[in-house]
Amino acid sequence: MRFIVKAGTDPVARADASLLSALGLPGGGTVRVGRTHCRISAGEVPSPSTMLLGPVAAANAGVAAGDTVNVTRAALGEARSVELSGDGSALDTRHLSRSLQGLPVTVGDTVVVNASYGSGGGAAETRLQVTAIEPGPSGLVGNGTLVHPAGSGPAAEVVEHPAGEVAGDGPTTAEALLAGLATELDLMTGWLSLLTSAGDLPAAWGLPKVAGVLLAGPAGCGKSEIVAAAAARVGSRVHEVSLELVFKPEGLLDRLEKAVAVPGPAVIYVDRLDAVAGDDAMFRTQMAAIMRWFLDSVADK
Repeated sequence: MRFIVKAGTDPVARADASLLSALGLPGGGTVRVGRTHCRISAGEVPSPSTMLLGPVAAANAGVAAGDTVNVTRAALGEARSVELSGDGSALDTRHLSRSLQGLPVTVGDTVVVNASYGSGGGAAETRLQVTAIEPGPSGLVGNGTLVHPAGSGPAAEVVEHPAGEVAGDGPTTAEALLAGLATELDLMTGWLSLLTSAGDLPAAWGLPKVAGVLLAGPAGCGKSEIVAAAAARVGSRVHEVSLELVFKPEGLLDRLEKAVAVPGPAVIYVDRLDAVAGDDAMFRTQMAAIMRWFLDSVADK
């Protein structure tokens, strides 16, 4: 299917919902565009034949605004390893994997990594080039993908343990993401303990029974894991509400109303708030009022 390229934002391209359905991607997915692959989802576009493509994706695809490009559905497997070249010395393999989690990559692509993951500070973003993918030439960065700088090489298939040391299982994905976040986890545990206590601690402290805690950070930095681990510590249930792929106001309200119907005390985790309240999101001007209604409705329960 052919689309006219218009300037959009990275990392997700946007296209007409009906045409995505015709491509077999009613909920969005991965497509091949030019010489690369990218994620795509339904969104507001100037015309049905228009695709909004961010500057990094457009450069990787070898297209520019105004070009007509063929777009096809792609089914990529998870890559075992992805090698990157460039000035990524402040970023270790774990930071690279977190920042690129879920991203389709192709050899030759430029990828943008949030440099705040690293210890070197400096610029907000680091641009690196994909030099090798195993198996290649394209793949998805997933939980099992080793992302490493060029020259460091992937981890050995066989790991030798020192004499007398018992080999054990490596950390789970959640454990790896929570490493180094002990302070944040303790803080979240304290809030959840206070707000979900059967002893009505909020009233004793003069606090509202319902409070919204905003967690901000790049995708893959451990926000969901902090909520799940803190809730487990205090013995509370977590009901997750994802706002991804919400295109109509009634769809957004329907998801939030279902969360309100959950009997308490419980933790209601609203994920992907940026999908509906970001700079280019559909409900950015209404989100404050919607979330205020949501918290008031939970309080009434």
